[in-house]
Amino acid sequence: MRKVDERFEAFVLRHYAELFRYAMILCGDRADAEDLVHDALLKLVRHLRRLDIDHERAYARKAVFNLFLTGKRRKLKEFLTDNRRLVQPDMAPDVVSRDEMLALLLTLPRRERAVITARFYLDLSEADTAALLGCSVGTVKSSASRGLAKLRELHTEVTQ
Repeated sequence: MRKVDERFEAFVLRHYAELFRYAMILCGDRADAEDLVHDALLKLVRHLRRLDIDHERAYARKAVFNLFLTGKRRKLKEFLTDNRRLVQPDMAPDVVSRDEMLALLLTLPRRERAVITARFYLDLSEADTAALLGCSVGTVKSSASRGLAKLRELHTEVTQ
């Protein structure tokens, strides 16, 4: 049991920040992102105890995504009904730009947001994104295309 605890602790130290950023982009809310990562890590540790997974990082990413898509977070549904909600902006211009982009991402449907996040934030290939999201490469391509078109349109509206 000690070996599993050490393996899990090492994983969390190495990958928590990455998982949190991924969840933050998906959710747009710090508390919901923390809850999402926490729940994903609980799923991961259960599997580590059974020693039935080899790729902890991929499993954790998939768990974050699945928990996000199924909407098991109690506040997530309420949050997503307000599509134009902005994250508290920081004073730095780069952070404001990031927050504006995050607000635009939050207007997209869940599937399109997840595809764009995986493709362009996690820098996954179309095939890897399809594997992560459990869909076909064609679905990834069409979702990315629709999502990027909507983001361009929204960005143009916001900047005019």
